[in-house]
Amino acid sequence: MAMAVAVAPPLGLRALQAPSGLGLWLWVVACLGWLLGVAWQWQSVNLAPAAWLLGSVLLGGWGVVAVAWLEWRGPGHGSGPGRRLALLLVLGLAAAVLAWGSTGWRASQVLAQRWPERLQGRDVWAVLRLEGLPQPLAPVRSQGAPPRWRLDAAVLRWEGVQPEPGWRLPEHVSLYADWPAPQAPRAGQTWRMRLRLHAPDGLSNPGVNSGTRASFGRGVRALGQLRPGADSLQPAGEGGSEDDAPGWQDRIDRWRQGVREAILQRVPSAREAGVLTGLAVGDQAAIASGDWEVLRRTGVAHAVSISGAHVAMLGSLCAALTRRLWSRSSRLCHWLPAPTAALWVAVLGAAAYALASGGGVPAQRTVWTMALMSALRLLGSAWPWPLVWLLCATLVTVWDPFALMQAGFWLSFVAVAVLMSAGARSMEVGVAGDPGQSANLHGVHGVWHWLRGEAMALWHTQRLVSLALMPLSLVCFQQVSLVGMVANLVAVPIFGALITPLALAGTVFPQAWDLAAACTGLAFQGLQWLSDLPVAVWATPRPPLWVAIAAVLAAFALALPGPWRWRSLALPFLVPLLCLPEPWRVLPQPASGQFAAIAMDVGQGTSVLVRTAQHSLLFDTGASLPAGGDMGARVVLPVLQALGVRRLDTLLISHQDNDHVGGALSVVRGVPVDVLRSSLPQEHPLLHRPPGKAPDGAPALPHQPCVAGQAWTWDGVRFEVLHPTQADLQSRQSLSTNALSCVLRVQAAGGQSLLLTGDIEAPQEQALLARLPAERLRSTVLVVPHHGSRTSSTPAFLAAVQAQEAVIQAGRRNRYGHPSPPIVARYAALGVHVDATPACGAWLWQSDGRWGQGRCWRAQTRRLWDEAPATEVP
Repeated sequence: MAMAVAVAPPLGLRALQAPSGLGLWLWVVACLGWLLGVAWQWQSVNLAPAAWLLGSVLLGGWGVVAVAWLEWRGPGHGSGPGRRLALLLVLGLAAAVLAWGSTGWRASQVLAQRWPERLQGRDVWAVLRLEGLPQPLAPVRSQGAPPRWRLDAAVLRWEGVQPEPGWRLPEHVSLYADWPAPQAPRAGQTWRMRLRLHAPDGLSNPGVNSGTRASFGRGVRALGQLRPGADSLQPAGEGGSEDDAPGWQDRIDRWRQGVREAILQRVPSAREAGVLTGLAVGDQAAIASGDWEVLRRTGVAHAVSISGAHVAMLGSLCAALTRRLWSRSSRLCHWLPAPTAALWVAVLGAAAYALASGGGVPAQRTVWTMALMSALRLLGSAWPWPLVWLLCATLVTVWDPFALMQAGFWLSFVAVAVLMSAGARSMEVGVAGDPGQSANLHGVHGVWHWLRGEAMALWHTQRLVSLALMPLSLVCFQQVSLVGMVANLVAVPIFGALITPLALAGTVFPQAWDLAAACTGLAFQGLQWLSDLPVAVWATPRPPLWVAIAAVLAAFALALPGPWRWRSLALPFLVPLLCLPEPWRVLPQPASGQFAAIAMDVGQGTSVLVRTAQHSLLFDTGASLPAGGDMGARVVLPVLQALGVRRLDTLLISHQDNDHVGGALSVVRGVPVDVLRSSLPQEHPLLHRPPGKAPDGAPALPHQPCVAGQAWTWDGVRFEVLHPTQADLQSRQSLSTNALSCVLRVQAAGGQSLLLTGDIEAPQEQALLARLPAERLRSTVLVVPHHGSRTSSTPAFLAAVQAQEAVIQAGRRNRYGHPSPPIVARYAALGVHVDATPACGAWLWQSDGRWGQGRCWRAQTRRLWDEAPATEVP
């Protein structure tokens, strides 16, 4: 029998008593002010001086304390509307200033670390402690090559390296390592390594997350690789042992790694093993990219991640078990009532699971919510749900301000807000309300009513969450699953109530993983069928910020309880997101007779999209990567989606070098392609596909060799192939692959033109000059041949082209030295404005001249975590 104990709240908990009137609004305004201040700082391009940040912290903190003191004194010193309004305004502004300053100060501690430019390309020694879970990579490797890993590490000591004046050396690094040691790297190990590092730099393209943002969020300020050789890796742990695990977090990560290895050894299927690893220890990198695509297309990716529901489920189980066992001891119940013990054991169990799973934003939010709800319950206090929701969001960003920039933050908090507002039955929302409560299942009739109630609750929950998250998914990912509601009705019970408990139970009884793997395989069969449906996904272009905000708020309003006649007023605000008008798009579709182009930032490689009023052509697809994956999947497809390109009329592959064709297979799998044009040899795998569907799922493509003289017109825009000739293709055995590069000229009705050159070199440029009159080569914009190599861009060729602008697609710090400084100087001497993708990011241009010169995407979207763009071409 539970004992009711009246306990006066300690002084520190009095603030959690149910607020009302002015007190309620003070809490709301303080939380909103804090969140707006954090968002304000993350939208900055440059960090304010340290004195401003410190002054903001002091001023904002003083303002918050002053308002709290005035409210504590009570209404005796003036309680009119003017005083209340003044307190709210001062508190909101003070909280925003405090958040802006404190977030900026924390960001400054990361930005104060810099890898010296003089050490780019040089080997250095450092003593590192491995952090987190070492990630094995599985690209195609030569026989006998050591396994490759991705490692995060804390720097314990730099050897012989001095920072630049006014800066600190990086304290955290991220590495790729061909691991020469006989044993796999383990979390917490300490090693002395020979490294080659560089400052964080990511690609910059529409619709693609910046790699520098992710590095900044983890505090990583240098990236690189372990240098090859057995002498590049030496034990450096305490007492000469490399197995030193000095911290509690390292011990947790080592336990997680041990669980991952046990799952991989016991479960033979990579798909099932990856899902179980993700559910047991939060290692989502163990799930293959193809499996993630299935999960995203069916809208159930949250079911195989450590979500708030999973954390709350474990907390609920801990609470139920604690309450049952605790109640059997009268001594324990006299010391602490069983319901109270169950509450705090639920919080502690959820917190332990959150730590063991990597502590993602959904897990943090759930732990904070459970802790706050438990404290309120013990105090007998009831807060309105918006205040609970706001305070938990504030606590998450106080702990980690960068969480506000993660899509998981918004998806998680919007979902739980909808459930709270609608009063939906949810373990995650209600776990702290009455832990251990069980349903009455007496008799068949009782079981039926219980099942019916659970099914209706699940349907109600999924309907609300799907409606509320639909615009947010379109904003964050430019796509939303249309089969997600149906898929979740099956996936949520299977993964949440069956597979996840079995995955956790397997850490104690490994036999549970066998049953979990079997259930996962069956579930994926159904998900794969849904994913293959033509209507599985709805995609939209990347919307402007104001359209995104309006649509998210409108969907939230539609999910709220209330009369439909009022909620329906929000429907018009969803229309622009679902059918985004062309003028509001990143690269609007041009008028008839004009075209637009985007030279994507694909590192060391080429990929250019050309759009007319009704057609699209993609010239090359970037490279496949040594660490796995390719630029077609990582960059090209997301850019096409962000621009609203759902079909390619032509895919033109200039030649067979990896940096031009490496991403082609991912592109033809991801978007319909009508025609493939290329200079590829007949034996190339991209051309050898049976009619209909190929075994790997890529559609068969009609192929036309690109030959000089081919020409066609789309929407008043002329496309003409200038190279190679038929004789070149017939002599391919005696020519280099670069010599066979397709050259394409695109000309608008008004005369503005674009010349795409692939990797042609001096002999091919001379051949073009010999075969064609100068006006056939003259172009407004030139995509610089061969990434700016010194073997191309001859003076005669540039004099014939007479370009006004040139864009160089090359990788930053590439091993070829592209672009060559003498070639860049040659363009500058001719007065050609040159942009290069390392500094520019994706380069956008419209032939109608509305933008004047081309636009650099990096300059338009730069934030604190991005390296400042170079003022000149590197």
